[in-house]
Order: sequence, then structure tokens, then C-alpha cells
Amino acid sequence: MSKKSSSKTQEKISREIEKLMSEWKETKKMTTSRATYRPKTQEEAMRQAAAIAYGKHKVGRSGSKRKKKK
Repeated sequence: MSKKSSSKTQEKISREIEKLMSEWKETKKMTTSRATYRPKTQEEAMRQAAAIAYGKHKVGRSGSKRKKKK
């Protein structure tokens, strides 16, 4: 991944985290297409938002696809 596309991806991830955190502050829950999360504290919410955002953009551990071992 080049620096330019990497920074664009990071910007998208940051915007996604901001969106999820604002949703959590209003409703105390985060909704994705798969599930609804209800973190109790702001720290938990931030971690969950980061996990959702990185997974959505297939970056990091939660978003990487693992190959099956035979």
C-alpha cells in the first residue's frame, strides 16, 4: 500500500470512528450491518469503534483474512 492510499484509508477510518462515537454518545449503542454493540464506558466504546472501523476497511488483525490450514 502506498503512502497516499494509506493516509486516505486512515482518514476514512478516523471519520468512521468519529461517526460511531457520536452515535454512541447520543444513544449509548453502535449499530453495524451485523450487530448492535452497547459498550458501557467511553473507553470501551472507543475500542469497539476502532475495531469496527479497522475491520470495515480490512486493516489490522480484525480485518485481515486468514488462510485456512489444510
